[in-house]
Amino acid sequence: MIEKQNTIRLKNRKIIKVIGEEATRFLQALITIDVEKINSQELFPSALLSPQGKIIADFLIGKIDQGYMIDISAPLADSFQKRLILYKLHAKVKITQPLQEVTTISWQDEINTFDFSSSFIDKRFPQKEKMVRIYEKIPFLAPEHNDNWNRMRIRYAIAESGQDYEIGKVFPHDINYDQISGLSFNKGCYIGQEVVSRMYHRRAARRRLLIVKGQHNLKPGSTIEAGTKILGELGTCVENEALALMRIDHVKDAMNKHIPFTIENLPVTISIAENMNFSFPENIVETN
Repeated sequence: MIEKQNTIRLKNRKIIKVIGEEATRFLQALITIDVEKINSQELFPSALLSPQGKIIADFLIGKIDQGYMIDISAPLADSFQKRLILYKLHAKVKITQPLQEVTTISWQDEINTFDFSSSFIDKRFPQKEKMVRIYEKIPFLAPEHNDNWNRMRIRYAIAESGQDYEIGKVFPHDINYDQISGLSFNKGCYIGQEVVSRMYHRRAARRRLLIVKGQHNLKPGSTIEAGTKILGELGTCVENEALALMRIDHVKDAMNKHIPFTIENLPVTISIAENMNFSFPENIVETN
């Protein structure tokens, strides 16, 4: 039985299905993940990028019979589907948006995903959390709001568009996609791939999604400062914990100079999530 404190219903998600004999080849040339590695047990984070390498649609994708299922934020679903249809041309694929009103998420439970015919493990989170997304009825009515879900996202620095960043304004590296299985650097070309590859090989990612903690309740949109320099704004907040996009070189520079981090003149700390494999840079070059 799923425990209610670790389960939430998300009503702001929609499903898009891409099926057909050329579905793999079609998506492989468009999105950031290696489509050939997607399986029917896991959901991988992925994105559609602009030619400049910035995210114009973020989503989760898993394999289903004859194709793929995409779990995407409801406000992005229609425009994303239209883009896919535009790129379709003569490809032998069918792109549909079936009725899907609720996505259920459950974690830290002794639940076998095969107990449900339509469920996937969310690859963004460490395996120990057993993060499962379910696309069918569950044995009870799960709550629509659950701070524990946002706490989990904060702990592992998992961003949500609209809450933690604005579509069209960030590169995949900014929101740690290279750290959570959201990017492929080995497959062939896709839209925006050249920019993403350059950032990877030159280790040029300077903005990252970081964790902010204070001794007081934090509010989305609050400004993080180090002396007179503004480092960023808070995104998702739960009590005294939050996520924020910041330049890691600016954060490290303030650390080196022992300049305290503050929000509204109250002290906060800034850290990298435990599941991330990057660090604050050692050598700081003064930039604006």
